Amino acid sequence: MRQQTKPFIVERKPSRKPKPDTTQPSIWGRLDADIAQGLKNQHDADHAAATGGDDRA
Repeated sequence: MRQQTKPFIVERKPSRKPKPDTTQPSIWGRLDADIAQGLKNQHDADHAAATGGDDRA
């Protein structure tokens, strides 16, 4: 095989499409956020039950 006379160079040109300002929404929508909130609420309820209910002093 013959050796190349010039080095092989790859040029990467930036896209002409403008970048969106906001991030793309998740394919799951708000499901992941709703699950996280539900788990937090459940943890808070379990913690309140274990400490005697109210947090009043």
